[in-house]
Amino acid sequence: MFKFFKKTVESLGKTRKNIVNTFSKFHGKKYLNEDELEELEVALFQSDLDFETVELVVDRFRITKILNNETWEQHFIDILKDIVSFDFKARDNMSKIYLIIGVNGTGKTTTSAKLCKYLKNKGNKVMLVGADTYRAAAINQLKIWAKKIDVRFISNESTKDPASIVFDGITAGLKEDYDSIIIDTAGRLHNSDNLMKELEKIYRIASRFNESIEVILTVDSNVGQNGINQVMDFNKFIPINSLVLTKMDGTAKGGIAVSLIKKLKIPISFIGVGESENDLVEFDLNAYLTALVENN
Repeated sequence: MFKFFKKTVESLGKTRKNIVNTFSKFHGKKYLNEDELEELEVALFQSDLDFETVELVVDRFRITKILNNETWEQHFIDILKDIVSFDFKARDNMSKIYLIIGVNGTGKTTTSAKLCKYLKNKGNKVMLVGADTYRAAAINQLKIWAKKIDVRFISNESTKDPASIVFDGITAGLKEDYDSIIIDTAGRLHNSDNLMKELEKIYRIASRFNESIEVILTVDSNVGQNGINQVMDFNKFIPINSLVLTKMDGTAKGGIAVSLIKKLKIPISFIGVGESENDLVEFDLNAYLTALVENN
């Protein structure tokens, strides 16, 4: 658990910098004046917390008096917990089929491979299915990943119909008694009706097998508040079960996680914190909030 917490802290380094620097100026103070509250507001906006959340935090700090055994950082964490108020359930029950979706460039293919490694580490027999018929490089990339992490890989470069690849992949996976079947789909713009209808078809095909399906949407942490619109648009076409925030280690906008949970009530399952196959960390709300203010 410490290893995962450490990775979470490290991944939020750019996001945390301004927040930690701001809170360090408040140490020893019982109250915050308006100039200090304004400085806090700026730091929180820079971390990409949404307007409503920032205003709630600042308003609560305005009426807060710190006692000797309290810290401003802990008050901040407690406020965010109240704001989020979402029950994250442990990932005890693994799905049979994982459908990885998202906008182009959000890291879907890499996330698919990392999820394979994560599930394999859990003792699962894992299959990887390449259903991106638009980008040949994605298939080649998955082949390399599959070989590296030693999992079965299925695709079909002779067809342009991703639904047929999904059907064949799931059929093979169930016949060969795989515990987990991870399907990487093509990146698509969330405002393209034709591509989204294609995604609907893929989901319908996967649903025919009467097996548990988890639809995971990858969101690039760098897009900030625009990620909310992506999730809402995708969710109009197929039900999203959870989110993966990718490229968390390279952004100063890590506060987007709070906004996503608060506004959408969709759990974040993982965060991507690097390029290796082991750089997919289970999202833990307490670890995440602590990492926002951890001065290490």
